[in-house]
Amino acid sequence: MRPVTRPDARNVRKAAGFTLVLLLIALAGLWAALPEETGYFQLLKEKYQSDPVSYAAALTDELSIFRDIYPGSVKMDSVEFFLADLYDKNRNEAAALATYLKIVFVYPSSPLIPPCLLNLQRLAGARKDGITSLFADDELKALKGFVLKILEDELTSGGGQAGYLEFIRVLSDAAVVSLAQYTINECRHYLYRLGYEEQADRVAVIRGDMHCLRKEWRRAIVAYRTVPLIAPYGDAVAESILKTGDIYFRRLEDFRMASDIYRSVIEQYPSSIEAARASVYLAEVDEAQKNYARAVLQLEDTAKRFPFPEIRMDSYARIARLFLERQDNTEKAILFYERHVSEYPEDPRSAEILIRIGDLYEKKTKDYSGAIGAYRRLAELFPAKPTGPVYLLRAAELADTRLNDPVLAAALYEQLARDYPKSEEGKKAAETLRKRKKN
Repeated sequence: MRPVTRPDARNVRKAAGFTLVLLLIALAGLWAALPEETGYFQLLKEKYQSDPVSYAAALTDELSIFRDIYPGSVKMDSVEFFLADLYDKNRNEAAALATYLKIVFVYPSSPLIPPCLLNLQRLAGARKDGITSLFADDELKALKGFVLKILEDELTSGGGQAGYLEFIRVLSDAAVVSLAQYTINECRHYLYRLGYEEQADRVAVIRGDMHCLRKEWRRAIVAYRTVPLIAPYGDAVAESILKTGDIYFRRLEDFRMASDIYRSVIEQYPSSIEAARASVYLAEVDEAQKNYARAVLQLEDTAKRFPFPEIRMDSYARIARLFLERQDNTEKAILFYERHVSEYPEDPRSAEILIRIGDLYEKKTKDYSGAIGAYRRLAELFPAKPTGPVYLLRAAELADTRLNDPVLAAALYEQLARDYPKSEEGKKAAETLRKRKKN
């Protein structure tokens, strides 16, 4: 066996020193390649002022490079204004609108605010001509509406990091497909060039959302996966994991991966609304795999486990639909519809559910007493709704023609005439009662 020899310490130091020298040379070369800020800006400004049309493409690229190299430059409002004007001249309405808006949000003290506001007014208030332009106008409708609103109300921004965050959220809410890549770039700039930390997790989620808007599913997954790395304890972390599962389930149809991710949300964030939604989505995965009984059990467990009213109501509705559409069990469907009404009688959806219950009793099970009970409950819980007299009249007619119960029918006609005297149904009920008294 060959003896193990220790390396000569002098040789190790020499090698380490040589490596360090190479590293320093490489770094020096990297920084030496950067143009000097003031000179670079003056060059771009001169070209912009002298011939912005001919240099439009080159200037757009170079101004974007300047922005990346010197993100904290005091000249950044001018750089953004040059970009907005170039977008405007090149008829990129969406990017121009967004960039003028960015200046207003991020640089509220800039002397360029007045021309920005004028351009925003012009762009937001304009409509394109031609049939094909209707789609572009419709896509920008929400963003233009917001711009007109802030101009009308003279809203102001705090600028800086807070203003930038607000600007990104406005773009996210507008959900303009043609601005999705623009928004992605702004999210990257906020996070990685400026190093802003305020709601960094939310900005990373927005970046993923914009990739989804572009139907770039794998890129969206990577973007969502960066959220726990950027802000491990951020409020949007659970949401980002949930959205990753949604892509695997709804877009890539990878049911196993989706299920694993949904379960991880439930395990890691057991008391969150995201965990409740993940539990509902697990039932969707079961349904997609035609395992309807397991889907029902999953939803029943969801309704018991999570206290959120919207989740429980959604679970009851889904269970009822599964019994109706997948298992042809009307009685159990009605049971869960009635559970919704019993637990949440003041919820506006209970009115629609009572009508559905009555319809199922009437047409599916032929339980006319059950239908009458549902319609009376509708009038009792929602007396101000226009559906109240409509279905109270239907209840009276069922008592009259299906149950052959003149006493119940008369009571319902009297209730209708008394409670809704000005409605067409109330007038009809009063006329029916008058005719019967004559007879």
